[in-house]
Amino acid sequence: MVDRRMLLALAGTLPLLWPGGVAGRTADDAARPGARPAPGGVTAAIADWARQLRYEDLPAAVVHEARRYLLDALGCAIAGWNSDKGRIAAGAMQGLGGQGEAALLGTGDRLPAPAAAFANAELMNALDHDAIPHVPPVTLPALMAVAERERLSGRALITGIVVAHEIAVRLSAASSQMISSLIETGETPDIFGINHEGIIAAAAAIGAMLGFDPDRMSHAIGLAGYYCPPQGSHNWETLSPKTHVKYTPVGWICQGAVTAALLAGQGFTANPAIFDGPAAFPQFYGWAGWKPEVAMSGYGESWRILSIDYKPHAACRFTHSQIDCMQRLVARHRVAPQDIEAIETLGVPFVANPDPLNVRTQEDGQFSTPYVVALAAHGIPLDAHAYDARFLRDPAIRATMARIRWGVHPDATAAKKQDRRSYIARVTVRMKDGRVLTEEALFPRGVGSLPEHRLSDRELEAKFLANARLRLTEAEARRLADRLWTLDRIDDVAGLTG
Repeated sequence: MVDRRMLLALAGTLPLLWPGGVAGRTADDAARPGARPAPGGVTAAIADWARQLRYEDLPAAVVHEARRYLLDALGCAIAGWNSDKGRIAAGAMQGLGGQGEAALLGTGDRLPAPAAAFANAELMNALDHDAIPHVPPVTLPALMAVAERERLSGRALITGIVVAHEIAVRLSAASSQMISSLIETGETPDIFGINHEGIIAAAAAIGAMLGFDPDRMSHAIGLAGYYCPPQGSHNWETLSPKTHVKYTPVGWICQGAVTAALLAGQGFTANPAIFDGPAAFPQFYGWAGWKPEVAMSGYGESWRILSIDYKPHAACRFTHSQIDCMQRLVARHRVAPQDIEAIETLGVPFVANPDPLNVRTQEDGQFSTPYVVALAAHGIPLDAHAYDARFLRDPAIRATMARIRWGVHPDATAAKKQDRRSYIARVTVRMKDGRVLTEEALFPRGVGSLPEHRLSDRELEAKFLANARLRLTEAEARRLADRLWTLDRIDDVAGLTG
């Protein structure tokens, strides 16, 4: 019987060597600004673009956004120690032992790269404070683990971040039916995943950082396709109480991406055209609405990383506009929870929790509209402490939840069809003194492609510092922020978070 501890420790010690070494690029790989995918199949198009992109090709705005991306994600991961999900996952990976190659965020420990990728991913996604789409926790921990292991530069990591994000969002746009189904039916599909295919983007980005030749890049992508976990998001939605695994097995995805790259680097083979042919990944993975042209479009022309949404609240994005409305009402009218007669909160169709009044676990709270709106009514920030036991069990908060009625905004479908960035909301508070207070919102805070809603650098750093201070001193948190803002000047990322 194979011992899992031994297998993971062995995987963490495999050298990433192949003909030509880390710089093993072919002569025809000369970079050009905005390099576009070569003609041919989907796999080759993705692989060639990933291999050809250079740091020097990146616009200044994209480089800056990659720094913001890492700043936000690392803060979320450090704060993830305030969750049961994060602590259990990190502790399990610590227990495997093995050679210390990459940092376990929020600690001074180092783990084998696959184990660090698993633990940091689970920490990053634990509080649902990570950015939308949920690409960072399915790519970034894998990239960081390998970049630290191979002692790559900050510029190499930035390029990897961009490669992973650009591929991941296109694969999702080319395959996901979740939002379309919600718009048309008010329900999610019976079978769907949320950014599961990010494993393929992460493996491609690792290959790009390490200079894979065409063969090894195509096999890394193929291996990642075979390792991609089943589309189990709908199954998770139906569960109550909500479980630690959540909608996406982010740890497994990141560990799988590292493993795929390690194996491909050693010459391990898979289908080198995983997206192409009559029995390709879209078919065997069950993508009914696969649009290959979307998966290949816009590379080097439209940088999707610039439109990422950073979340000001640690809660499911579907509830954010309602949280914003409630917080504005409390601030503007000095609403006290004991003076509230009733609350009606309307938003987009939201089916991730079948029993939102029964909040038992931290994940229950993250996906409960009445819980997060009640916290806002009590003036409690939706931060890393929002799901502490003292709040989950607070009789006053539960009493407020009982006075909340929630539902779908009458214009939700029309608004979503017109602009998929919208999360329309209306919150109405009826006070015991007879006043009726109403607040509406079309977009939540943090929409990256809308300047008036985008989180500024200052706001994003404040979020990072608040999260990082849960495990670091004030001075340590600020030093780390300074290093992240100057990531492109760092020659060796192995000590980035130390």
